[in-house]
Amino acid sequence: MSSATINNKAFTANLYLDGRPVILNEQRLRDILRAPRITQGEKLDAEVGLADLRVASHITLADHEDHQPLLLNFVPHGENYAISVVYSGAFDGARLFIEDKTHKLLASTSAPIHYFSMSTYGVNKASLSHIEAGPVYAGLNSEPGYKGIYRDSSEGMSTFMDVDPNTTGHNAFNNKYARFVIKVIKPSPAAV
Repeated sequence: MSSATINNKAFTANLYLDGRPVILNEQRLRDILRAPRITQGEKLDAEVGLADLRVASHITLADHEDHQPLLLNFVPHGENYAISVVYSGAFDGARLFIEDKTHKLLASTSAPIHYFSMSTYGVNKASLSHIEAGPVYAGLNSEPGYKGIYRDSSEGMSTFMDVDPNTTGHNAFNNKYARFVIKVIKPSPAAV
C-alpha cells in the first residue's frame, strides 16, 4: 500500500506527556504572570522570556495538568507530517522544527518545513487511521532519520529534543523516548 493512501488526511490534535499538556513556552510564561503569588524575580524572568521570541517559541509542558493544551495541525507528506501551531498571536501558523545547533523542538513562522513521523504500538509510521479512535500513546520522531523525541528538564522547564539529553556519556543515564498521549480533535483541511 502506498504511503499516500495510508497518510492522506490532515488533522488537529493535542499532545500530553505524563498527564500534562504540551504547550508553547509563551503560554507557560503568560500563565506564570497570572499567578496570584509571584515573586518579583519570577515576574522578571517571565517578562524576559516573553520578550525573547526564541525562548517563547520552545515547545514545553504546562506546569499544571489543567492548562489549555496547544492545538497542533498535522498535515501529511508521504509517511510523515508537517506540524503547525493553531494559536492566536505571534506564533499562529508557526511550524514545529528541530533547531540545528541545539536539537531543540521549537515553533517558527520563518523556519523551513520540518517533517515528523508518529509511532504507535506495532506501527512505526502511524497515520490518522491508527489514532482517530481515541487517545493513544504515540512517539514523535524527527525526520529524516526517524530520530525519537526526548524530554529534557532543566531549571524547572521541560523541553524536547531529537537527541538523548544525557551529557555524561554513560549508558546508565540514557533516557527513553518521550511517550506522548495524542488526542485527535478533528480531521482538518490540509494547509501548512
